[in-house]
Amino acid sequence: MPAGLHRASSLSPPVVSPLARRTLLLAGLGALLPAVAEAGKPQAAPRKRGHAPTPPRLNVLTFAGKITDIQRRVLFTPYERLTHRTVTPHGWDGTTESLQQQEQHAAGHWAAVMMEGSMLQICCGLGLLARDEGDTSANACGPMSAAIDYAMAWDRARFDAPPSWTDFWDVARHPGRRSLRRDPRTTLEIALLADGVPADVVYRVLATPDGQNRAFLKLEQIRPYLIWWSTPEEAARILTSGGALTGFVPTGEILGAKEADRQRFSLNWNQRLLVQYGWGVPRSAAGDSANLALASWLEQPAQQQAFANAWPSLPSMQDIDASGGRLARLPPAIPVDDLFWSRNLAPIAERFAHWIDHA
Repeated sequence: MPAGLHRASSLSPPVVSPLARRTLLLAGLGALLPAVAEAGKPQAAPRKRGHAPTPPRLNVLTFAGKITDIQRRVLFTPYERLTHRTVTPHGWDGTTESLQQQEQHAAGHWAAVMMEGSMLQICCGLGLLARDEGDTSANACGPMSAAIDYAMAWDRARFDAPPSWTDFWDVARHPGRRSLRRDPRTTLEIALLADGVPADVVYRVLATPDGQNRAFLKLEQIRPYLIWWSTPEEAARILTSGGALTGFVPTGEILGAKEADRQRFSLNWNQRLLVQYGWGVPRSAAGDSANLALASWLEQPAQQQAFANAWPSLPSMQDIDASGGRLARLPPAIPVDDLFWSRNLAPIAERFAHWIDHA
């Protein structure tokens, strides 16, 4: 058992004492190295009788859809070849409540969890994740290792010209359903952008009671036309199934869709949002060096680059042509402020949930 871990009893899950997460992850990476070395050696002929025990699979919580598809291809399958350990991804909604339930009912089951930056910081503060007590930064429970653009997608047949967030609110000219995330994160930013707030002051405005009121009042204008999604996969499915004529979606879900849907939808690359993700190690799983080895490997720069290279993130030629040259130089995305949300999500999310439930 790695230093810094102890068990309350032979039946209880491992508990992480306040030692460095980095130490634990290095212990896991150290456990991986012999497997790497062994993988490079010539293998003896298999015995005709008897079977070696199959190592337990590594269960990972991540986001279903194109994110999982790409992770399986460029992260999980290479890791399986490297270590001969099966990595099994499972979709989840990325919420604190879901992780708390998993820790309560399936402690030690999840080797690693892909989390939005603000959620990783929040769960770290709640003690749900193994953390580096010597790290006083926001990355005490893990660094950011993936960045995904989210943008407005729109049905080409329903708009004569590429719409802006202002057009997203124009239900008189463009009647029909719109899809947004069932979460104040990104949704309130979009509301302020649609209300004319410059991108560089969105969080300064959102940090004030008046700014929050302004965002909720803007959402109220199109409440009857909104359909909500909770996961990236659901965001894409609502659009491709005809549930909305326009919506907020990970760009890769559209760029990586089947040909008919790629032709049907376009993306507005202006005022898109950049969401960062990292890998957390549940505290109940930190006693297993195999879990730590996987998390260590996923956080390495080579793996970050592999995902970034594979994730569709550039405008199509149709989008470039439709922009009239405006996308010749791709405008920068607006980064979601994880520090702001890690400090303010709880009260704003409570208000957001109350607003949705009391139509």
